[in-house]
Amino acid sequence: MIFYSPFNTTSQVKKIESIENLQRWPLYVFGDSLYDTGMGFYVDKGPAADSYPYAQFANLPFPEPYRSPNLTDYTKSVNFADAAAGVLVDGRNNTLNLKLQTEFFVEMVGKMEKQYGKEKTRKVVSNAVLLFNIGSNDYVDIWIKVPRPHNASFVNSFVNKILGNFTVSVTSMYNQGARKFAFQNYGPMGCLPLFLQDSGNCAEDLSELAKLHNDRFAALAKTWARRLPGLQYIIYDFYTSLTSHIVDGAKYGFKETQTACCGSGRFNKKFTCMEKANFTLCDDIPSHLFFDPAHPTEEGDRQFAVEFWNGPPSLVTPTNLKSLFGR
Repeated sequence: MIFYSPFNTTSQVKKIESIENLQRWPLYVFGDSLYDTGMGFYVDKGPAADSYPYAQFANLPFPEPYRSPNLTDYTKSVNFADAAAGVLVDGRNNTLNLKLQTEFFVEMVGKMEKQYGKEKTRKVVSNAVLLFNIGSNDYVDIWIKVPRPHNASFVNSFVNKILGNFTVSVTSMYNQGARKFAFQNYGPMGCLPLFLQDSGNCAEDLSELAKLHNDRFAALAKTWARRLPGLQYIIYDFYTSLTSHIVDGAKYGFKETQTACCGSGRFNKKFTCMEKANFTLCDDIPSHLFFDPAHPTEEGDRQFAVEFWNGPPSLVTPTNLKSLFGR
């Protein structure tokens, strides 16, 4: 699913000839399929946000994928996100994990320094907002592949591994001059159509993994802020928001919050939507919270993006994305 932003990041920046004429600071995006805007077109890899019928809904401006040959101005918003990516290097093959996305960011900063010089590049990078949503795929993989129930020692070790990789990437980006970080925490993954039981109940143990990670991540972010002078961060509580949307869909304008619009099987929980055949597609897409077994519809994404951008402290802490841009 392609990340939709109510704050048109690609139109925020006027065509410039120098850093001094920059009107808005850029957004640099890191993540998986929730934020991917087509990186798979430009790298030799597996899953990408370029499969029918997803491309039918990609009619809005997005931050340009980093590997796009059309991208030459890195002072505009840039997207490093890659469908199916995770945090771990030894996780999914043929995806651009967080380490690789971080390396691309470092590479980009080097290109900017050659174009504008170090001082001017540092000014842009330090004022830019770095947006993250990545790692849920790693938890899904162990939930599927490792026999359950998972013992506490295993889970604790795995969460530490994920958080350790985050620390390496955030520190690396900080060392390149980045100071503003925005994170979307993990939703109740066990309540996605993909993982619903036939009864309609959620896979609670999978959602508990997300909860544990979110709690530990929030504590870690505070540690970064103490140890890295000038670092600012915000966290969007996607877990709480998505749970509320699922439980009380009518409040948000959704008639269906369990069955995906596109797919096959009970709840359309099978990913046949990407196979060009053997799937069903609902007639009223905006009435569904989920487009396919694991991704929201455009309307769902729009609502989540608005919350991230301008939401209250109960959903985005310690401030929202709009405020972070303005600091």
